[in-house]
Amino acid sequence: MGRTGWSLAVAAAALLALGGCKKKEEIVYDTYHGPVATGIAPMETPIEAAPPPPSSSGAIAAHTYIAVSHAFTLKLPAAAVEATQQRHLDTCAKLNCVVLKTILEHGPDGMILATTELRLPPQAVEAFTKDLSAPPAEVTAHSRTAEDKTLAVLDVDKRLETKSALRERLTTLLRGTTSKSVHDLLELEQQIAQVQGDIESTTAQRDHLRTITDTVEITINYNGEAPAKPLKEGLNWAPIQDAIKEFGQTLIGSVATLVDFVAIVLPWLPLVVLAAWLLRRFARRLRQRKATVT
Repeated sequence: MGRTGWSLAVAAAALLALGGCKKKEEIVYDTYHGPVATGIAPMETPIEAAPPPPSSSGAIAAHTYIAVSHAFTLKLPAAAVEATQQRHLDTCAKLNCVVLKTILEHGPDGMILATTELRLPPQAVEAFTKDLSAPPAEVTAHSRTAEDKTLAVLDVDKRLETKSALRERLTTLLRGTTSKSVHDLLELEQQIAQVQGDIESTTAQRDHLRTITDTVEITINYNGEAPAKPLKEGLNWAPIQDAIKEFGQTLIGSVATLVDFVAIVLPWLPLVVLAAWLLRRFARRLRQRKATVT
């Protein structure tokens, strides 16, 4: 084959190679739908991107248990304390609350002190607190506290789940085979009873934690002040009267101290007199002996 024949053969091989390359599918990458091959029918349903994993902050917020409490101090006339406290209790009952404690005390100088502790659903707190500032009451102090109980709730739930699974396994072992000895059966029953007691105790803890986190505790302190006495016309003898009262109280206190001192010393007085008499007699004998010797 001449040089011309070799040239034709090389040209034909190059054309065949180019034709094979054109028959290959070209791959085009799409940033959203992934790789799509040209020449292939597109998919009816595109491949959706995988949803992003939930953020840690969202997971924490979904499992957060906060115990919220409010404390209010009210100032109002002493004569209105009992009626105001009863009105608040009536409002509380309408809002489906739980009353924990109520106290009503009559203090000195006509003062009346009262305390109310209760629990409310969170959605009822705003309506109840608006009623606290209604006349004649005046809110003089308000504090809010929030305590995170998330770890405690999750720990109790986990322990309850573990104890329940253990109880199921022990119950399955107890019902499983009939070849167990009486000792094994008694031991299994004791373990089941102990686990059941732990479950009931843990359930009570869980219910308490859920109660204090699902409701809001409100404490109300009522300070009922007696009305001020009107000043009489003319001279004000009140300071002198107060001084006389203080003088009398001081005199009574001094006399009481003297009586206490006498009560303490009186039982020892005979012993002191006897000791003094013995010392005097002993001294007299010493002087007589010295006079005899000289």
